Amino acid sequence: MTEAANLVVFLSDNHNREFLGSAGHSMVKTPALDSIADRGVRFENAYCTSPLCCPSRAAIATGRYPHQTGYWDNALAYDGSVPTWHHRVRDAGYEMTAIGKLHFRSMEDDNGLSEEIDTMHIVEAKGALISLLRATQDGVPRRKAHRAIYEDSVPGEAEYQVYDRRITDQAVDWLRQRKTADKPWVLLVSYPSPHPPFKVPQRFWDMYPLEDVPMPVQWRPDDRPNHPAPEYLAWMNHLQDGFSEEFVRRVIAGYCGLITHTDEQIGRVLGEMATLGMTENTRVLYTSDHGEAAGHHGILGKANHYEHGIGVPLVMAGPGIPGGRVVEQFASHVDLFPTIVEAVGAALSEADTDLPGVSLWPAITGRETSRDVFAEYHAMGSRNSGFAIRHENFKLIYHVDMPSQLFDLGADPFEENDLSSNGADHPKSDELESRLRQMLDPEAVDSRSKAHQAAHMEKFGGIDTVRKAGIFSRSPIPGSEVELEHV
Repeated sequence: MTEAANLVVFLSDNHNREFLGSAGHSMVKTPALDSIADRGVRFENAYCTSPLCCPSRAAIATGRYPHQTGYWDNALAYDGSVPTWHHRVRDAGYEMTAIGKLHFRSMEDDNGLSEEIDTMHIVEAKGALISLLRATQDGVPRRKAHRAIYEDSVPGEAEYQVYDRRITDQAVDWLRQRKTADKPWVLLVSYPSPHPPFKVPQRFWDMYPLEDVPMPVQWRPDDRPNHPAPEYLAWMNHLQDGFSEEFVRRVIAGYCGLITHTDEQIGRVLGEMATLGMTENTRVLYTSDHGEAAGHHGILGKANHYEHGIGVPLVMAGPGIPGGRVVEQFASHVDLFPTIVEAVGAALSEADTDLPGVSLWPAITGRETSRDVFAEYHAMGSRNSGFAIRHENFKLIYHVDMPSQLFDLGADPFEENDLSSNGADHPKSDELESRLRQMLDPEAVDSRSKAHQAAHMEKFGGIDTVRKAGIFSRSPIPGSEVELEHV
């Protein structure tokens, strides 16, 4: 059993694990996150459960996959009805506080927290209702605002950065008040960045000259994957005609700048912990809800199962965690529930015996094991459900009613060569599909998710009402108005 300690969990939005200094990125500056990795561990193969905010954040909290909970999209968000590690920590007598972006349904629900400070939830406890139209024959309307938000990759400042700094200020104040606290505590500090727009103050923009940024793979229209799933995603987001090299360079420069801005906020919290003498007796954990394509495969954003969509950073440090260790074992967000509960000395309940994840503490201490890792997607940008399963170096992306994609990540880490695209059967494709079907029936899950989404539409007035609700490219920060695009 791991010795109990206080814990700070840092969570961000949209951070592709490739964009981390300690992971070997050629340009991005992440000194605070690198310091966690240097004095602790970095998981080289960490994955989210779904490349979308609400399903991913629900899975982080509950330790269960979307197909197990029904938190499918950004309208069906976590609602307090499924136990979370927050509940287990609070029930163990810890003060369990969250500051910043949660993206649950509402703070009126029992989210397992002792206190919520300036938390962001889905808009009006409804969220992105238009995502429910995936369950209809016509699907989700095309979104002009999606491309427009990436066009705004320029020097300046977006409201998310103002919120980032506000979250940091509140976290610092909270820690100062706990310097002499007798009650053990866990603090969740959750930033909305590096979510687009990639608009950052000039000093961060200047760190990344456009001519020096590394270009993504297959960003040109002629080089893009010839597959209906990424083609549909690009079409829905008005990206089918491609984008210029100058546009891509601005996107990557802004993204790197925003990651560095987020890293600076984390560094401020870590610095305050050091000042207060908390570093030696407090563990820290950092991850992100999902990745970001930033032009790879002609995609901007998430909603896909390529490594840039589902691969996330995961670093941990503190008492009992060896320094400078890189863990190769596959890790999933569903593993965080048992890992965190063990880290703080709380206990799992009988209701947790069927959790699909495993504690990462054995891997942290050097006892790595071989396992598969899994992700799924059931929201806008996909006609039908999609699933990813990785076994050793091979990864299968299974699309319901579409061809599968197969990649050898050992030989092809950026997924430029789909081994299934030549029409010939590949033995690994059958093997990984069999492994997937041992977990679930993809077609049945697709049908069930669409039925749930259709039923949820009726709660809000049906298809026509949802169609008129409008689309927003990003959730507003607390106290701000949502900006809608009507289609």
